[in-house]
Amino acid sequence: MTEIRIPLSITYETTIPTPIADVISALMAADAIASETISILPSLIDGLQIEECSLNVHSLTEGSLKEALFLALLVTYQGDLQEEVPPVLEDLFKITVSDKYDTIVTVVFLTVLFYGTGMAIDMAKKAFTDSLPRSKLNELIDLLALETGKSASDIRKIVEAKFQKPAAVKRLVRESKRFFLPSQKDANAPITFDRDRIPKAIIGEVPFPGDGDRDQDFDRYTPHEMVSLEIHAQDKDKSAVGWAAVADGISEKRLKVRIVDPVNPADLWQKEEITADIVVVSKLTSDGYTPSEIQITAVHSSDGDLTDPTDDAAN
Repeated sequence: MTEIRIPLSITYETTIPTPIADVISALMAADAIASETISILPSLIDGLQIEECSLNVHSLTEGSLKEALFLALLVTYQGDLQEEVPPVLEDLFKITVSDKYDTIVTVVFLTVLFYGTGMAIDMAKKAFTDSLPRSKLNELIDLLALETGKSASDIRKIVEAKFQKPAAVKRLVRESKRFFLPSQKDANAPITFDRDRIPKAIIGEVPFPGDGDRDQDFDRYTPHEMVSLEIHAQDKDKSAVGWAAVADGISEKRLKVRIVDPVNPADLWQKEEITADIVVVSKLTSDGYTPSEIQITAVHSSDGDLTDPTDDAAN
């Protein structure tokens, strides 16, 4: 086993003094997110095994709050490098496809952070959102795909699998919101990771810690396109109740259906099967996430084109 130290540089571009309590809160959030990061790394770097890890402070600088941190990893590598010295093993963590980041650890850290942030926004709005943090998440997943040779879909599945259980989801959402606290208390001051600057606009969409936490339902909202739906129950006059369907490839169970604007109940009326764009709402249970509702956001004609809800409704 070999010990490797991986730097993690975080700068909150604050212009006012940061209270000690907020610094501690942000550091504890960084520690929690780093732990999740390390647990995902072996799934991204084939042959890597991490026996122990700890996040340590190298220095804290005030003015802008700059956290110079490092991860101490005790690793083994099952491959050609298993007998090599630490500098050679450290090459495993270098980023080769982007000049924004020093190591893959920073990219995975940000992936975990923005995955949690995206979930926090969905939970606050109780709907799937094309938020700026989610756009950043997609950018990071694409970068990891280029760096690791794995598909973006596989990387997304690795991250989602890590946060299936109730305790893991609740912890990630809580810590993701706490991480941004020093910035949010200074007008959403930008945060820089290595050379990647997260702007005010992204941070401004992150729910403030404590906002709605007691009423948090922790539902997950997952979009799917061109899904075949077998309609099992209909109500021409209502969009939120009276509808049920089985979604091919999603769940074998009949699920409640909610029809979302601009789709109208008349677009589906007396149809036994349709092709639609949907959002699957999954409830967090003791066994992980379970699909519970289908939200229909668009309906396609038999040739794959979107139907015009206005025309259908008029007919």
